[in-house]
Amino acid sequence: MELLTINEAASLSGKSIQTIRRMIKHKKVQVKRQKTPQGFNYLIIKETLLSYLSQASQTNTQEDVASQNLDREHRPINTNFEEVFKGELERFGTTIQKLIEQNAHDKENFFGLIKTFQDRVFTLENHIKMLEAPRRKWWQVFK
Repeated sequence: MELLTINEAASLSGKSIQTIRRMIKHKKVQVKRQKTPQGFNYLIIKETLLSYLSQASQTNTQEDVASQNLDREHRPINTNFEEVFKGELERFGTTIQKLIEQNAHDKENFFGLIKTFQDRVFTLENHIKMLEAPRRKWWQVFK
């Protein structure tokens, strides 16, 4: 039974030290504790580390094969962009056309409001001028 330190296990497996510590914490590998004045050092049993890594690599390989098979099954037969997205392009075009028409309608409404506002301001200015004009008596109108 060969024992490895955490650093040795990390370099052997190609994993980080934190990953090895997580494997110990989740009891994925078997360890022996070595008492030190500061606490404990964990020594990993090499066989359990290698068996765990081989199981993990087999699981990853199986998942990769499964995902590749799914990718092949869902791959579109026709890769011509215009044919694949023709319906979506038409819907996008009609949406853009509706937005342009709505913008033109809003623009007409906006300019109509501005015209109405200008007319009212002009009328109010005329009323103010009439009120400010000097008042004449009724008999001075004929002069």
